[in-house]
This record gives sequence, structure tokens and C-alpha cells, in this order.
Amino acid sequence: MTDYLTLIGERFPVRRTRAQQAAFLDWLGEELRTLGCTVRSETCGPAGHRVLTAGKPDRSGLLLLVRPDTPARWLLPELTVPCNAALWALWQLVHIALLLVPALGVYLLVWHLTGGAVKAALWGLVAVYVGLLALMRWGPANRRNAGFDADLAAALTLIAELGPEDRRKAAFLFADRGGARAWAKEHAQTAWTRLVLQLCRIGRGSHLVCLTTAAARRATGCGSLLRAVGSADGLTPVIADGRWSPLRGERRAFRCGLTLCACRRSPVLGLWAYGGHTPGDRRADPGNIAQVCRILGAFLTKIQLTD
Repeated sequence: MTDYLTLIGERFPVRRTRAQQAAFLDWLGEELRTLGCTVRSETCGPAGHRVLTAGKPDRSGLLLLVRPDTPARWLLPELTVPCNAALWALWQLVHIALLLVPALGVYLLVWHLTGGAVKAALWGLVAVYVGLLALMRWGPANRRNAGFDADLAAALTLIAELGPEDRRKAAFLFADRGGARAWAKEHAQTAWTRLVLQLCRIGRGSHLVCLTTAAARRATGCGSLLRAVGSADGLTPVIADGRWSPLRGERRAFRCGLTLCACRRSPVLGLWAYGGHTPGDRRADPGNIAQVCRILGAFLTKIQLTD
């Protein structure tokens, strides 16, 4: 079996620019075809996001959503607490306060140099603050993002392990944040009716957290999927309401969307996941990838397609 975690980390460590993403998606498409998948490449939305699908999303029992890109590296530490929206919101306020410090420094400097010109000082403050926000959103890639690599490795390993009949029951969507939303708009019927599971940093952590919504729990097959997650061996399963979770990601574009992530538990923070925007995301546990593949494989073996 191919070690996709190592392969992706060595050949495509950064997938940030359009050229880097295109090179990776070209390789990914060929690899999916080699594994026996029907692959379709689409350009979605006004921004021209490139999206790859494997299988038939409109007829699948499970649509697996994975991000193929590399996130930006943030200037400040990331706090990912999927089950604690209040703590996450508080940390965002801390981010705002910390980013205001250099902006206020520029304000005072401009005010001093211009002899008290408040308007010019305010323009300086706004320019620096907006610039820092833009740098966090669109800045350089985080070159250590084992969590995102693990999601891709899990999807490819699952495809390689599935038999032809079980593979027919699943479809795979490889899209960045904008691409997932654009694809969902162009495939509204599929996005509205299909059970969608986003893999989000499954590579490191002792707790396997599945974030659900009321609509997803009513979807065909969701009960079986949650029972499969609950059977995790070696990882502590946690089924949580994801309606207000900060870790909503791309699943927000899908009515029956769930998120699967790996977390650690802290007495202070509760469940927390390693951030994909910080340099601490250095490694992933192959055992987590194997366990996620086992869970999803068992689920696909049990379900029956109705259309």
C-alpha cells in the first residue's frame, strides 16, 4: 500500500499558489484514475476554482470532502476548539487586540510626524490593520501542515482499500474553501440531498470528533455513519452538535454536512485540534489515518444505494 502521507509531504509540501495547486491536482487526478475512479475536473465560480470529483456525487451514499490546498501561516497562534464557540470567540477578540497594537503604534507615529493630523493618523492605523488581516488571510503558506496532508492521505488510502462495489457507494470532492462553495451552487441538488463528510485535520489527536447538524442527522445513512464513528478503536469517539462550532469549514455549503476531526482533550481548553495555520502542525499519526479508513470502509460496506 502506498504511503500517501509521506508521498504528499515530500512531493507536494506546499500547495498555495495556483501553479502549485494545479500541479498537485494534475497528479491527484492521475492517481485517482490509477486507483480505478472516474475523475472529473471542473472550474467553478467567478474566481475559477478548480475542483476534482471522483465517483458520482449525485448517486453516492457518502460524499467525502477534502481540501487539497495549503493554508496561510498566521501571524498569531491559532486556537481550534470545535466544541467551544465561546472560547473561540474570545480568542478572536484577543487576535483583534493584538493586531491593534502595531496599528496604534503607526497611528501615534503618523500623528507625531504630521503635527497632530488626526485624519492622516487614522488612515495609517486602518492601512496597517487591514494589511495585517490580509497577510493572515492571503499571506505566505504554512509549510508545516501535516493535518491537511493527513486528510488527503486518508481519502486516497480509503479509495485504494475499497473494493469496486463499495467504492461505487462513495464519491470524493477535492476543493478549497471557495471551490467547495462554488461547486455546491452549481450542483445544488447534490449539495442539498447528499450526506457529506468533511475530513478536517484527522491526523493527530486521541479523540475522534464528529460534528453534526439536525439536517445531517435526518439524512439517509447518517445514523449508520455515526455508529461507525462510535466504534473507533484506539480513539475516543465524540459526537457533538456542530451547529455553532467554529470548525464549520466547507461543510457549510452542504445541507447535510458533517465534519470529522481529531482532537486532544485539555482540562482548560476542552477538546482542541492542532491548527493548520501555525508551524506546530508538523506531524500526523498513521494510526489515525488507518482508523478513519477502517471506520469509513465499514460504513460503506453496510449501506445500500437506493438510486
